[in-house]
Amino acid sequence: MQNVNQFEQHRAALEQCVHSGVHDAEIRQAMLRHIAAMGAAMHAEERNADAAMRTTHQIQRRGVLSRFVLDVRECAA
Repeated sequence: MQNVNQFEQHRAALEQCVHSGVHDAEIRQAMLRHIAAMGAAMHAEERNADAAMRTTHQIQRRGVLSRFVLDVRECAA
């Protein structure tokens, strides 16, 4: 999350530079669209990483739970 926050700070600073430094409106809008696309890609990557981490955690948790249930069954048998 810290990396995403830093990315957002840099993205905002870059947008400000574009707003203040690029005088051609068409070029400025094109640059801002690219910056927005970069932000969207970063957030999509963050969501994918979060989903993968949750999935991995659930699989590991199920594995531990399954082993526990099997151990209980073996003890009861």
